[in-house]
Order: sequence, then C-alpha cells, then structure tokens
Amino acid sequence: MNCLACGGERLERGLSVGEFQVLRCRTCGLGLTAPPVPPTEIGRWYPEAYYGKENVRFNALFELLTRWFRRRRARVLRRRVPPGAVLDVGCGRGIMLEGLRALGYAACGVELNEAAAWHARNRLGLDVRTGGFLDCPAEAERFAAVVFWHTLEHFPDPGQALARARRILKPGGLLAVALPNSESLQARLFGRHWFHLDVPRHYTHVGTRALETLLARHSFRVVQSDHFSLEQNPFGWLQSLYNALGFPENLLYDLLKAPSARSGTAREHPWACLLVLALLLPLLGLALLLTVLEALLRRGGTIEVYAVKS
Repeated sequence: MNCLACGGERLERGLSVGEFQVLRCRTCGLGLTAPPVPPTEIGRWYPEAYYGKENVRFNALFELLTRWFRRRRARVLRRRVPPGAVLDVGCGRGIMLEGLRALGYAACGVELNEAAAWHARNRLGLDVRTGGFLDCPAEAERFAAVVFWHTLEHFPDPGQALARARRILKPGGLLAVALPNSESLQARLFGRHWFHLDVPRHYTHVGTRALETLLARHSFRVVQSDHFSLEQNPFGWLQSLYNALGFPENLLYDLLKAPSARSGTAREHPWACLLVLALLLPLLGLALLLTVLEALLRRGGTIEVYAVKS
C-alpha cells in the first residue's frame, strides 16, 4: 500500500484495534485502516442501531443540540460563500441543507442511508439523492460549494472524492471539510481509546499535514483552518477520558443516544453508568479547558478547513 495523500511508500505499523491496524505514512502522517473493509461489505459495520429509528440517534435534549449545531453550520457557510448551488456529501436527514435553503441556497445532498435520505426528501422537500458521491451524476462546475462534514474519512480513497468535488465546483468555489484530526492532542494521548478513531468505519485517519497535502494535490487553496469545535471536541475529550479510565467503550455516548440507537452497553453495566454520571461535571470542566488549550496549540481533536478551487 502507498500513501493516498503523498504517494509515499514508507508506511509503518501503528495502532492495533481488534482485527485491524492503522498504518501510518512516515512522510505526511496519513493513517490507513488495514485491511480495509471492501465497500461491498462495509454495510455490516453500520447496523440499524447505528442510525436509530428514523435516523434519530440521540435523546430529545441532544437532538435539539444536534439540530442547533447543524443549522449553525449553515450560517457559518453563509459568511464564506454567496447563495448558489451547494452540495452536502453525506447530508443525513438534511438538517443543515434545510438551513442553507432558508438562507437562499439551492441546497442539494447525496446520502447512502435510505432512511435519512427519505426524511430529507419527503419530510423536508429537499433535493437529495441516495447513493455514492462518486457515482452521483452532476454537471461540471455546477456548485458554489461542496461540503464534506465528517464524511471524507469514510471514503476508501479521499483523493478520488476531492477530485470529483473539484470537477463539479465552479472556479473559485468553496470546499468545506471537517474531520477528526489524527495529529491532535486527543489522538496522541489516547491512542486506540480515542473516541474519534472509529475503526474500521474510518478508512483514513487524517491530520493537518495530510489534509493540506491532499488539498494541494487537487489544486485547492486553504483559506481558513479552525481547531476549535464546541460541537465535537469537548465530547471527544470527555468520552476518551472515560475510555482510558477503563469504563466500557463509549459508555457515555451510549447513554446519550435514543433507545433505538443504543448498543446495550449501558443496560449491561448499570454500576458503571452511575459512576460515569457521578464524574460527569468535573470531567466536563476538564474537557472544556483542554478544548481551549488544544485550539490555542492548533492541535484540535477535529478540524474544519475551508479551501477554494484554484
């Protein structure tokens, strides 16, 4: 295997996670899940509970927060690109797209999960197609912006996805990418216990250097890079701390889900659940402080990058 970002041949063994390993490029730092699960078989790693009934993953309170954050993403994009056609790759239920439409955009989406795409099309009336992004028909230079919000790492070859995005973007069009930062303080400190690692659903594990390499290879110019994410990074610290302390894997995450999306971990470990809740306030305070620190050091657990088509 060669590196998918820089083409380098110097890959070294990294973390072991169950039956998988993360191979790391010694040149740009890109991580590759090995062996990669064939796209025809990856579906078994996304059971029905992964999405939840009607694609509602969290309990009522966190559903409200999720909706608020996704509509906030739409407002953030509004400050960076004037109204036009926008494509959200992996749009889920279409909540961000609904926000973009309200701001005057021609909002389009592509989504693999049929239940999520059905909600976006039939409940929200959005233009959303079911299927893979690489196979989805789209005119060249049609879109003012293409968004990969925590979806690029789910492509076996992110370079192919970026090449496709470049083809359908207008000259000077905006590419918005958010993903877990494999060079973050969280990733380095917690290793295989890092919440955002998510092997094997994440085919690649991208850091700042690897992402910049990928974008440059496909003629994108970075205009902004953010390491502070209130939506993702405090919880990344919090759940990773619990994992490292020996609690059942991602137990807090399971507690926050809707009943239809739970794995059963919480039900099997009632005493661990009580201890998780007892430690929640002090560990949350620590997580918020660490979120500010990692942002100041430019080592955020997740990164948000905005680039334009050169």
